[in-house]
Amino acid sequence: MGDLPFLENPLVNHEQVIERARRIGEARGLARVAVAAAEEDDVLAALYACKQEGIADAVLIGDREKVEQALDNAEVPRDTFELIAVETHEEAALKSAQLAAAGEADVVMKGYLKTSVLLKTLLKHEHGLRDRELVSHSAALYVPAHGKLLNITDGGTLIQPTLEQKIVILANGVRVMRAVGIMKPRVAVFGASERRDDGPHADDNRRLIELAREHWGAFLTIDGPMPLDLAVTDPTSLGIPYAPDVAGQADILLVNSIEEGNIVAKTLIQFGGAIFMGVIAGAKVPISLVSRSDTMINKKSSVALAVCLADFDRRGFDSLPAMPEMGGER
Repeated sequence: MGDLPFLENPLVNHEQVIERARRIGEARGLARVAVAAAEEDDVLAALYACKQEGIADAVLIGDREKVEQALDNAEVPRDTFELIAVETHEEAALKSAQLAAAGEADVVMKGYLKTSVLLKTLLKHEHGLRDRELVSHSAALYVPAHGKLLNITDGGTLIQPTLEQKIVILANGVRVMRAVGIMKPRVAVFGASERRDDGPHADDNRRLIELAREHWGAFLTIDGPMPLDLAVTDPTSLGIPYAPDVAGQADILLVNSIEEGNIVAKTLIQFGGAIFMGVIAGAKVPISLVSRSDTMINKKSSVALAVCLADFDRRGFDSLPAMPEMGGER
């Protein structure tokens, strides 16, 4: 695989993701992160650490006075990053979209503006960044007890996705995992129990699994429904007669609502010692979102994951094949 040994040995934790981003920087130069409304001192502190550690560089877009004050608050030298001055959040989002469309930014990152404002601008058709009809959030967690990465999706953008939307979420989630070397991820469709007729999402999820197996069986292994314990624990130890192809080994947990995704991810972070890496996939450049409550290692790891995904996309790996029944390419 040449300089892609991660395809033969999948990355299993945040440290390996960060190291992979460093190697990308050494080989290709540091990835450039366009930060829209860069008036968040915690984001700037994280990006300063990323630049010092060879993970990524950044261009800051926002109100000059506010950005410079945030740099001072974060104890980041003002000349560390290029700064493009604009007056409004809408202008900051627009400029980040323009930089990405022109190939002058590899990743777009949310600063001090609403996610809806950023996405609405980035995904306007005239910017050429829309890769499909919707984007979705992947929370890739390193859970020490699981021993590898677990992508919980979508807990960040879609409130209660339809069957058609879940197909796109699944495709986006698979691409994120392929970017860290998990070329045929195991997908657990989330449910309150392992009963296939249980719950309000049973029919959609049964159809989702059928479609994914029929059209994408070469690219993923999927099963469900299954609760979290079954997704990450050997079913025999739970006394549950369940096929072990996915159960106990999940790489992706596909949830039914934004609440489910949030609850599971944040519980693992708060009580399970998980390291969080978040990225929005589905546009032509990854979109990185971190919150003030995220630790420094979470922020650095999230930027590193976005760098890995941008590199994977730049190399031209094929997307999953179209799914004819769902009305076009996904």
